[in-house]
Amino acid sequence: MNFAHVPHLVREFIPWWFSGAMTGLLLVPLIRIIPRKVLQSAKVPLYEWEGPGGGLKQPVTHIRYIWVPVLNASLWCFAAANNSLPYFWAALPDACLASMLLLLALIDWDTTLLPDRIVLPLGAAGLVLSYYGFTPQNLFESVISVVLVLGLLTGLALLFLRIKDMSGIGGGDIKLLAALAAWWGTVDVLYVILWSSVITTVWYLLWRRFKGLGPEDEWPFGPAIVLAALAWGLS
Repeated sequence: MNFAHVPHLVREFIPWWFSGAMTGLLLVPLIRIIPRKVLQSAKVPLYEWEGPGGGLKQPVTHIRYIWVPVLNASLWCFAAANNSLPYFWAALPDACLASMLLLLALIDWDTTLLPDRIVLPLGAAGLVLSYYGFTPQNLFESVISVVLVLGLLTGLALLFLRIKDMSGIGGGDIKLLAALAAWWGTVDVLYVILWSSVITTVWYLLWRRFKGLGPEDEWPFGPAIVLAALAWGLS
């Protein structure tokens, strides 16, 4: 190992680590603030939506103020290290995407909500960045990818509803996957769907075995989508 490059690497990644950690600290209160505002706007009882994380009735644990900033800082450094464009700050869109995905995963885990006020701007940002060349596809390809993923998943959801008389995938999950298509394209999102389906199945079975789930309990798909998206999209 060439230790001569270590000081340079430290100087290069300290800004990303610090910025990612500070952003992570901001994410923790937003995990409660955003779903609370969404439910209040819809005039829905705050405690009606509850995921495995306990819903809004559970206080934010102190440990989240440690591991969320550390994880977010790590994601920012990883995005910077994998930046293929020649200028340093080109990694910022991927870093911000990772933060928004982490926020969505935690909100969904707590409340089974994937708020439009996060998901829709995320998709719009993907379209804008495609226009300016920050994604692997141009704007036209980005729009087509969104339409294809949205149409495909909506059609499958309606078919499943007609056959089984129950929902197979939530509208928030469909919108999130369509938003990711604006960033990465249809093919990458299909891989995300594949791996997230495997992840959520294993996760659900383990949680049911060791934690227990009631027959009426909701199981969020968003965290598995986020985990697969971060592993696939930032690699």
